Amino acid sequence: MKTKHTKRLVTYDNRSIKIAGKRTLIISGEIHYARMPRAEWASVLDESVACGLNTVACYIFWNWHEVERGIYDFSGDRDLAHFLQLCDDRGLNVILRAGPYCCAEWNFGGYPPYLRDEPGITIRTASKPYLDRVEKYFRHLVSEFQPFLASKGGPIILVQVENEYMNVAKRYGANGERYLKWLANLVLELGVDVPLVMCEGGIEEVVETLNGFSISEERIRLFRDKHPELPMLWTELWPAWYDTWGFAQHRRDPKNIAFFILDWISRGGAGWNYYMWFGGTNLERTSMYLQTTTYGFDAPIDEHGRPRARARYLAGLHRVLLDHADLFFNGKKALKEGKNGTARITWSHKGESLSLELSPDSKSARLLGASEKVLFDTEASYQSVVKTFSSPPWRKAVTVDSWELWAEPFPDERNDGQLSVRPMEQLLLTQDRSDYCWYAAKLDIKKPGAQELDIPYCADVLRVYLDGELIGQTKGSLVENRGATLPLPAGKKTSEVNPLEPATGSYGQQFPFEAKAGSHRIEILATSIGLIKGDWMVAGPMNTERRGIWQGVFLNGKEVLNWRMSAGLVGEQRDIAKAPQFVPWGASNPKPCAWHHASFRISEKILRSGSVFRLDARDLEKGMLFVNGHCLGRHWLVSGIGYGADEGWHEIEKNGLFIEGEGEPTQRYYKIPTSWLQPTNDLVIFEEGRLVPGKLTIECSSQPKPQ
Repeated sequence: MKTKHTKRLVTYDNRSIKIAGKRTLIISGEIHYARMPRAEWASVLDESVACGLNTVACYIFWNWHEVERGIYDFSGDRDLAHFLQLCDDRGLNVILRAGPYCCAEWNFGGYPPYLRDEPGITIRTASKPYLDRVEKYFRHLVSEFQPFLASKGGPIILVQVENEYMNVAKRYGANGERYLKWLANLVLELGVDVPLVMCEGGIEEVVETLNGFSISEERIRLFRDKHPELPMLWTELWPAWYDTWGFAQHRRDPKNIAFFILDWISRGGAGWNYYMWFGGTNLERTSMYLQTTTYGFDAPIDEHGRPRARARYLAGLHRVLLDHADLFFNGKKALKEGKNGTARITWSHKGESLSLELSPDSKSARLLGASEKVLFDTEASYQSVVKTFSSPPWRKAVTVDSWELWAEPFPDERNDGQLSVRPMEQLLLTQDRSDYCWYAAKLDIKKPGAQELDIPYCADVLRVYLDGELIGQTKGSLVENRGATLPLPAGKKTSEVNPLEPATGSYGQQFPFEAKAGSHRIEILATSIGLIKGDWMVAGPMNTERRGIWQGVFLNGKEVLNWRMSAGLVGEQRDIAKAPQFVPWGASNPKPCAWHHASFRISEKILRSGSVFRLDARDLEKGMLFVNGHCLGRHWLVSGIGYGADEGWHEIEKNGLFIEGEGEPTQRYYKIPTSWLQPTNDLVIFEEGRLVPGKLTIECSSQPKPQ
């Protein structure tokens, strides 16, 4: 490892983080190397430096690195050391968010799916099977990043363990606190000698930090009362919110963000971290339940690694704040209150002064230097950037329209499967290696006419076939927090079992249909849309997560028995997406559950131009996308209506939040990493519905011009 620094001691007091004895204003952005190919890491970091960041925060997702039980992978797109070295080469400090629990709208909150089935386990508390697994993983993980600690001359100045434990602390009580102390002690014993942090819920041994759209005066007061010895760090400043299938896209006014940063500084804030600064993409099957493939957050750096207008705007704020950081930390502070809650705060030190005017009602602010020179104005500075910034347009690179098809076999065409009297829960069969699981049984219908199939406990999207014909599918918007995955004790309500996390949805689905009397074949394709990210989504420990069908299936009130389950797709087992040339493709015609393939060319001139690429999926329905054997992620052309999970739990107008694109697809465009492309390319699509892809467009766009 080659570092740019000598060994640095990282300390803190109640005013700031100190690096090598110097107070440092932390201006950080969350960037997840796992949400983009390795080839893009350097350029995203370069843009971040250009925008005035001095720090990067990053999660380490356990399931990204322990891909199978006991098998670790820190190479290629998982090369943590290379990412840390790139940060160090650019003079960026790193806040490493080591887990083991992350959240982050990532599949299973970052936990390996196998953890769910460890005998006797309870995840996220002082459960011996859980602690044993965490210790084994952390012993390996710390060895990977220890050379990059600031004390060794590397970029890592803080290490976060666990995440937002306050959300579940009441569930686990004293055992939860024992777990947090055990985890902190483990990391220290393993040689991590930079300060440890925990956000939104911590213990005395670590630095507790705050998250939110904004940090109110009341929250600051409570924090100061609890932690008079700690600096105030805002580890997650949310530029907007994440998007979930079936809901509109979330946006936030950047002027509002700048106002709350300046308000934070005025109240003694020592630093902040944009979550997300660069959202990236949930490639493959890495997104949590319902999370879209694009991980937007209305982030300053877009999914393709390009700065947006808000990045340029915030860069201007960063420059002013860094130029005057010594004033904030060492200056004499004076407050003059005005009318309607307005205030003017002035810092003076060694003949230099800086003033901040805050107008809470209008959420506006100005920074004034010598002779009242305006250094930054939340409104005027934004308008100045908007006038000079233009986002490069998208243009068609190629149209893909010559398709061939391979029909995915239905259960009656397969010779595999597992027999069970009642349906087995999906993860027991797939271990989350596939989104898909078939459930098949025989139905004996006594009376012709109207029938109803009732499935009290099932997750995600189901497609129900009778004798090979679709008779029903999941309808309506699914919600994140659906309550307990198992029946509650008699007479109990969800709110009584877990008063902090009442259910906002249910697991039951009903499918009415018409059928003739006689023997029929029923086949149900269960499709997972990712695993939960946190305990509250299932009103219980994360090991109570369930997918597919469990607790029985009923026809007209009578339970259907004797099922055959087939895990995954035959096309997945044959690696169709990676080797389409070996597939006996046929004529493309509308069949349900089919794989579609087409080749397309992109000129070497366009590939060398520095362009970025995306697929317009307007003619698709739902399934998976692949380019040259790489999985782009899930696609679903479902309309977005309403705010989704965040509706009702925050003050929307106060935080400058709004939604966009109601009635349009939650996600229509899918990033294709440029590093995955070559002059001749293979596009493979798995479509769950009865659909021929038609004419699909791949578009390209250039990088914005520097300012």
